[in-house]
Amino acid sequence: MTGRLRSLLLFGLLAGCGSTSNRPDAAGGGRADGAAGDAGGPTAGASGAGGAAGMAGTAGTAGSIACTINAQSSLSTTIPTVGIVTWTTDLPGMSSAQIQFGLADGSGPMMVAPVDLTQPAYRTLLLGMKASRAYSFQIVANASSGACTSQSFTLTTGPVSTDLPALTMQVTNAAAHDRGFIVTSSASSGLLPNIAYILDADGDPVWWAPAPASPSRAHMSWNGDAMWIVALNVENAGGEMRQISMDGSMAQNNIAGLASAHHDFTPIPGDGIAAMLWNTSATNAPNSLVERSSDGTMTTIVSDFSSLYNSPTFHPNAIHYYPSDDTYTISDRDPNLFVKITRAGALIWQFGGTNPKDPSKFFTVAGGTWQINHGHQLLDDGHFLFFNNGPPGGPSIAREYQLDTTTWTASSVWTYQVSGVTSTVLGDAQRLPNGNTLVTFSTSGQIQEVDPAGNVVMTVKPSSSSFGYADFRESLYGQPPR
Repeated sequence: MTGRLRSLLLFGLLAGCGSTSNRPDAAGGGRADGAAGDAGGPTAGASGAGGAAGMAGTAGTAGSIACTINAQSSLSTTIPTVGIVTWTTDLPGMSSAQIQFGLADGSGPMMVAPVDLTQPAYRTLLLGMKASRAYSFQIVANASSGACTSQSFTLTTGPVSTDLPALTMQVTNAAAHDRGFIVTSSASSGLLPNIAYILDADGDPVWWAPAPASPSRAHMSWNGDAMWIVALNVENAGGEMRQISMDGSMAQNNIAGLASAHHDFTPIPGDGIAAMLWNTSATNAPNSLVERSSDGTMTTIVSDFSSLYNSPTFHPNAIHYYPSDDTYTISDRDPNLFVKITRAGALIWQFGGTNPKDPSKFFTVAGGTWQINHGHQLLDDGHFLFFNNGPPGGPSIAREYQLDTTTWTASSVWTYQVSGVTSTVLGDAQRLPNGNTLVTFSTSGQIQEVDPAGNVVMTVKPSSSSFGYADFRESLYGQPPR
């Protein structure tokens, strides 16, 4: 943090005014008095602190030009770590704006919330804040004539939800730790309330909302304005897809057309999603791939996965979209394989398994294949990273292969496993921006960050329950990282 910005933040502690919480720390928390969103909307841990007091702005003199910025702030009544800022300015020709915010005592990193100038009163959410802490924020408005920066304002968040599991994070190498956010869910029902949540780099929950039964995947939407959550629905007995706005004011439960969705889905451009659906009521039944647009239009991309690969049973369990070439990758644990397909549903290649639909697009795996696969990621360099559950009892292994489309061979380049730590279902692996790998042992209740040499950099565990899939994000704004 620069000295100028630190001074502005400290000034904000004196000049700004915000809400206060009756809780001295981030632990525990009661329910909020504020109303939830639509019927069945988020109520989990909407804790005692309500909206923050309004804040009157003054002329911003810290920027390169002068203007007046008047701001009001409040807290979400259902997720009291989410700040809501509205503001006005007399800056002529404003072309863009952002809100810079961080802990008021200057102890944490600064975050930046982009402002959508099409929103009424430039309404902007402050995401990623810890519970029961004072934050300072400044608005930076830009025009062709220069930038104008407001005074510093303060906002105090509310307490954390009691529906969340107690979480412990151990960082064994702070210098190597990739500081960002982890989006995950409770996965197993019966242990704790079903919940989706986001952890920051210190292991503190910064967002949460109630989820469908046994939530396996939580993803922020492509535009980052909502959280989508799917029920595991492994037995094909009635699932649910749910969408909740990031400020908790809107909740859509049991979204039409997606009751047979299961395991996983992926955000797609235009703020839609793509999901895998059971085609019949049987277990391990044929599947289809559908896209749902932001207006609710459903489009079938693949009507039956048997057109993509051969298998006596079907149990697809993970999917990702890649904007670089407008494609999908899909995992199926029964035939132990992955396929890559075009956005139109045409097969590009098969990795793992046997008896491919097109032998000319099939990777021969050096050293033989594996047993049971789930979460995965196709990397920019053509390597393929995935979580290999292994047979019952393990071992579970994170694997990385180099895929050579010239020779159609796949060679192992990296593996990681932990003695006694397995995941019989789910499990995930994601390459981080700093080169480390996030490995999620879902049923063992451990998420680990490991460096390329296999050294553990960070471990996070819940007091009870398991993890669903997990996604690392550097920021809670913008499109998903995978």
